[in-house]
Amino acid sequence: MSLSTAAAVQAPAHASAPSPEHILQLGLSFWASKTLLSAVEMEVFTELAKHPEDLETLTGRLGLHPRSSRDFFDALVALGFLERNDVIYSNSPSTDFFLDKHKPSYIGGMLEMANRRLFKHWNNLTTALRTGLPQGESSQQGDGDTFAALYADPERLKVFLRAMT
Repeated sequence: MSLSTAAAVQAPAHASAPSPEHILQLGLSFWASKTLLSAVEMEVFTELAKHPEDLETLTGRLGLHPRSSRDFFDALVALGFLERNDVIYSNSPSTDFFLDKHKPSYIGGMLEMANRRLFKHWNNLTTALRTGLPQGESSQQGDGDTFAALYADPERLKVFLRAMT
């Protein structure tokens, strides 16, 4: 018997109790995703790339309601997208590099498209699985042609093209 086989035989079957952690983390991951997508939509990282800001100034500059802004920014800190030093918020190194619209390294176009176009369609996954019907733009147009629907709306096309560049 090899050493690894012996160790496996000696390990009790109950060594690792089931945990709901992975299930809940994945099942609620849309909370973190939507927090990031909203921050990109409101250009939080582009604003903070200019210079760090305190809560009140940042809330005012972004036009947020004071009731929810502290929780929103602190959630972005907890997720690692922002840093907070006392009362001053700033971008993390990654968000400063990748999510400032004024930098050539900006990858937020893909996130903008995910937020505007894809997020709502994924909300219909259960319907698509049960009916077999498409749930994207083509289903809304009724013609089944995703790109025809995309080209029919100049704003939607602009978001798509930004995502692809």
